[in-house]
Amino acid sequence: MSVPEKDRLQRKMMGVLLHHVRVRSGRSQAELAAALRVSRHRYAQYELGQNEITLPELEIVAQQCGVALGFFFDDQVAVEDDAGELPAFILVRLQRKVLGIRMREARHCAGKSQKECAAALQVSARTFAQYEYGEKEISQDQLSTLASFLGVPADHWATQTTQT
Repeated sequence: MSVPEKDRLQRKMMGVLLHHVRVRSGRSQAELAAALRVSRHRYAQYELGQNEITLPELEIVAQQCGVALGFFFDDQVAVEDDAGELPAFILVRLQRKVLGIRMREARHCAGKSQKECAAALQVSARTFAQYEYGEKEISQDQLSTLASFLGVPADHWATQTTQT
């Protein structure tokens, strides 16, 4: 994985964590944006992984949301909720989003459009877009077909969470 790809993936994962702690604390994006002295739009970009949050800003978010700063950096994050762990639906959603990012980057590197990839998988362009945005589950067979079409190894889609 290239350095820019890792950076994008880290921003996306940080965004999911930011969203999670904000929602758990009952705060709005506007409230946290005001605490950070940034626009709500900029804060939303942090949660979407489109902009990198600074360490001082992250400290403020942690304080405002009542979590330890280490929460954002621990490889084995433990969220204190009723079940004592990160809810499964969030983990699944995060994995789908990470997979979608990898799919989009492989598609861009191969110079292919969403429409071309959709045709190769025999799905609609809308369905393929949903795969890339992590909104819809993609089958292993489709991933294998996509890997061949884009010229990447079949294990290209594997992440640390799926390589166990």
